[in-house]
Amino acid sequence: PPAQAGHPAGKLVIWGDLASFDNPPTVPTHCILSNRFKRGQRVGFRMTAIDGGTGETENTATMVVHVNYMGQTIDVPTRWRGVGGFPAAEYPRQPSEMWTGVWVVPMDAQPGRLSYTVTATDRFGRTATFTPFINVVPQLTIVE
Repeated sequence: PPAQAGHPAGKLVIWGDLASFDNPPTVPTHCILSNRFKRGQRVGFRMTAIDGGTGETENTATMVVHVNYMGQTIDVPTRWRGVGGFPAAEYPRQPSEMWTGVWVVPMDAQPGRLSYTVTATDRFGRTATFTPFINVVPQLTIVE
């Protein structure tokens, strides 16, 4: 059906990856793609939301990462890093089209794979869920 006035025709589409968010941001591994993290490391979730009808960034989306850890679901909020969404001193490459969230691997974490998903909702009430591929490469893995 055609879109109603004020409502987009396309679906909300989200996707992303994992990266090392080591501190300080000047360390060589900061923002390097990775799925392998040690205890105490900062797991960076980098996501993007797109309006499927226009192909434009849907910067009104709110995203939450859901990490399954030790039988619990830990909700990790994300922040939009676009203009006005991230201080330029922290991220000079603006505008950005991503949302980021950080989870620090607990010091008592056991080696193994963890699953996660990301959910999003935009101002129009559209929702989307991101689930990494089933194979082991994109899965969050804790190593010794």
